[in-house]
Amino acid sequence: MQGPVIAPPPPGFDVTFLLVRLAPILAFVAVVGVLAVTARWLFGAAVGDALAERIRQGSRRRRHWKGFGGEWSDTPKTEGESARVAALEEQVHMLNTQVSELAERLDFAERMLAERRERKLGAGGPHGNL
Repeated sequence: MQGPVIAPPPPGFDVTFLLVRLAPILAFVAVVGVLAVTARWLFGAAVGDALAERIRQGSRRRRHWKGFGGEWSDTPKTEGESARVAALEEQVHMLNTQVSELAERLDFAERMLAERRERKLGAGGPHGNL
């Protein structure tokens, strides 16, 4: 016994093909959404506040390690370390002063050379007027 012959679907819109093509895109959008919600929750929590504070402080904050079994220390603990830091700060200040003086001398020398060059060019230049 043969039953009625089922005609093939007409060409055009195929729901199965559409679902196969859209499934990976929808999965990607769902994963990105979950990641976005998780990141928003994380950065809104205490971890996010701590991370933001660390970024605000930047590299200005120096921390020293006391060794195994020790803790992080933000400031020098011994008198020798404090004296060394003070000496280094004084040396940096002295070097900054020397660099600024050298910059002023260089500017002066450049101005003098420029004036000399202008006087030469005003007098006809090194080759004269042809």
